[in-house]
Amino acid sequence: MAVMFSVIFYTVLAVAAFYFILLQPVLKQQRQRKKAVRELQIGDEVVTTGGIIAEVKDVQAPADGPTELILEIAPGIYVRALTDAIERRLTTLEPAPEEALETVAAGAGETGDPNA
Repeated sequence: MAVMFSVIFYTVLAVAAFYFILLQPVLKQQRQRKKAVRELQIGDEVVTTGGIIAEVKDVQAPADGPTELILEIAPGIYVRALTDAIERRLTTLEPAPEEALETVAAGAGETGDPNA
């Protein structure tokens, strides 16, 4: 009886170790990737699973299908891609020029030197 309990205990322990050491980090990474893809906005720069760097120009979410992205891979060259093809987001939309100037002016302090 003690031998059977020992075998069951070590089997459960091995399965738990497998889950926490190998499977949990992969699942966490998948959740983070899906969250990042859901938060994509027009103007974001992304990398596809094929290694193509592109800018998101449009997001189309039909009622009866997967969400599609219109990506600009070069000036005037557009491709359609599913959100599953996005590996990660490189950059987000930059602030408007007025907002950028206000940020620089606020960071300049009283001296007017942005490096201060």
